[in-house]
Amino acid sequence: MLLYTPDDYNQHGVLHVPFFLALTSFYLLKHWFIALFSVMKITSDAKSMIGSLVLFLPSAEHSSSLLLYACLPAILVTFSMARRNPKTRSTFLRWVWQRGRLFLLSSLLLEIGLLIFYIMLGIKKLDEVLLMFLYMDVILVIYLIRSQRVRDVFAEFPKSISSK
Repeated sequence: MLLYTPDDYNQHGVLHVPFFLALTSFYLLKHWFIALFSVMKITSDAKSMIGSLVLFLPSAEHSSSLLLYACLPAILVTFSMARRNPKTRSTFLRWVWQRGRLFLLSSLLLEIGLLIFYIMLGIKKLDEVLLMFLYMDVILVIYLIRSQRVRDVFAEFPKSISSK
């Protein structure tokens, strides 16, 4: 039985990274974006375009420094995803890519655990934003565990081109 068509492969002969997987990696970096936008809010002029954009973005009350650390495995996978081509000679990036699903799952589980820990200790209040984060995290855990396509994508990294 044929699982994938030729259109599912890129020019390097490996499966394309599915849009939803790339979106998952981007979503897992949200605490870094929240931290960045919080700094921009402090340093930007309220009349500037950035200042008005920052007013509509989540604030620092929905993140913490520990949640930034929970994003580190996802940062490695995202960087490896961006460098997924035959010119990459880094054995570390290839190693990260082969375990990318586990790295993303660890980011999600760390985030879920930290959010529940914060709520139980009363550090953070369970509001709509944290509830949405928890809901999305659980959905993504299910996606990463159940998707055969995700397993197959992480099993392939283009072979390195040998230099002359």
